[in-house]
Amino acid sequence: MTPYRTIAQQSASYPVFISRGAIDGVGGIVSSAAGARKRPFVITSANLLEPFGRPVAASFDPPARIVLIEEGERRKTLETAAAAVTALLEAGAQRDSVAVVVGGGMIGDTAGFAASIFLRGIDLVHVPTTLLAQVDSSIGGKVAVNHPAGKNLVGSFHAPRAVVADIDALATLPERELLSGLFEALKSGIIGDVALFELTEQRRAAILERLPEVLEEVVRRSVDVKGEIVSADEREGDRRRLLNYGHTIGHGIEAATHYEGMTHGEAVGWGMIAANAIAVRRGMLPDQVARRIDDSIAAFRPTPPPSLDRDAVLRAMAHDKKFSGGRRVMILPRAIGLCEVVDDIESAELEYGIDAVTAR
Repeated sequence: MTPYRTIAQQSASYPVFISRGAIDGVGGIVSSAAGARKRPFVITSANLLEPFGRPVAASFDPPARIVLIEEGERRKTLETAAAAVTALLEAGAQRDSVAVVVGGGMIGDTAGFAASIFLRGIDLVHVPTTLLAQVDSSIGGKVAVNHPAGKNLVGSFHAPRAVVADIDALATLPERELLSGLFEALKSGIIGDVALFELTEQRRAAILERLPEVLEEVVRRSVDVKGEIVSADEREGDRRRLLNYGHTIGHGIEAATHYEGMTHGEAVGWGMIAANAIAVRRGMLPDQVARRIDDSIAAFRPTPPPSLDRDAVLRAMAHDKKFSGGRRVMILPRAIGLCEVVDDIESAELEYGIDAVTAR
């Protein structure tokens, strides 16, 4: 199987495979990317075992050992990562092992973090099975778990040896999970690919009908945007910060609502609406462009935040990793396809953005 592209980060380069039926070839890809002598361990959840976990394990000869972890955003914790480490030890994993992580963003982040700390780090391969994971979280080498004080506060930079995205995995994805990934794809279009944004506008019906060729283009274009950014800036300098468009207030909403009631992608969608309102208030973004972006987000029906408490969101944002040196940093758009890092955000502006979400 030929990779779609190679992500060339400072710490490592790795191939990204994007195609239909790619899961059947995971064993061969891992043997080539990580080395045929590596001992594979498939890490997934009980719900994903039959559709994806077992087929991936069976693609190895002999079949890979399977390790199960709990799923769900509320399980994205140090405790779950520690349980994965224990399970790897009990299954006989050693320094020459490779963790083949099969699942969505939560599974990828949590099991990926476990792989990064297991025996000081073992090889990692991502097999993302949700749209959000395929377009975003499996790319870039960041793995993390949540802390009660905020999202993704405990983590590592641990680049994978390969990423294998099977478009067929999206055929049975619950609609809300499909939509969750689309908000991240929209984000990619707004920060760096006008054609991707227009694709989500003009082919909305085809996307919702899950036409494979359209979904594959969404995934490929999103990977291109993120791949270019993380190749130029692996450790989150200004360039990589662009990927946080929609995440500053979005993460605050997630933490303030205890990761209940909405998906991560939905929270990012609301976070983009908040960022757009702040950009319009600053005179950075024309109002009609903000409305166009907001309408595109609304067209994919993000679940409204339940009884949003502005003060709770602000408290959650106080621990945001993007805030440093006393400065509040946000990514604000100037146009579709063009965003910039703004490091002098005022408290009043954050309040204004949160109120813009409440108003919708």
